[in-house]
Amino acid sequence: MPETVAFASFETPIGRHWLAASSLGVLAITRGDGPMELLDDVARLTPGAVPQPDPERLEGTIHQLRAYFDGESDLLDLPLDTRSARPFDIAVWNAVRAIPFGSTASYGEIAVAVGRPRAARAVGGAMARCPVGPVVPCHRVIHADGSVGGWGGDMGTKRWLLDLERRPTGRLRSG
Repeated sequence: MPETVAFASFETPIGRHWLAASSLGVLAITRGDGPMELLDDVARLTPGAVPQPDPERLEGTIHQLRAYFDGESDLLDLPLDTRSARPFDIAVWNAVRAIPFGSTASYGEIAVAVGRPRAARAVGGAMARCPVGPVVPCHRVIHADGSVGGWGGDMGTKRWLLDLERRPTGRLRSG
C-alpha cells in the first residue's frame, strides 16, 4: 500500500502557503495560489507517495505556522521528514534551526558549526535544497558582511521574515 502524504493550504500575511507532511514530519512548504509546486516537491521527495488533501491531520502544524507568521509565537518546533536529504544538508538544516529567533548567522558560521569551515558555498547549496522554510529558518542566514542577500526565495520575503523576528518580543509567546 502506498504511503499517504497529507497536504493543505493556509493563509499568512504574505500570502497562501501549502504544507505537506508524512507520518515522519513536515516534508515541504511552498507559497502560491495552487498546490502544483508542493505536489511536485512531494513527488520528488517521496516517490510513489499519494498526496491527499487533509487539513484536519495538519491542523496542529498549521496552527503553529500561522502563529509564527502572525508574530504571536517564536516557536517552530516541528518534526521534519528528511529521508531524501543528504547527510550534509541535514547537518546544515539542524545548524540553521539552532540560530535563535531574531538572530542571524553567516554562511561561514554555519559551515564552521557543521565542521566544514571552508564550505560556506556548500552551505548555500544545502539551504537552496531545503523544502521546509521557515521551519528551517534559512532567512536567518546572511552574508559575512551583514548584507541580507543570498536567498532562494524573493528578497522581499526574506526581509519581511527578518523584520517579523526583530519586532519587540513582548507580544510573542513561545509554546
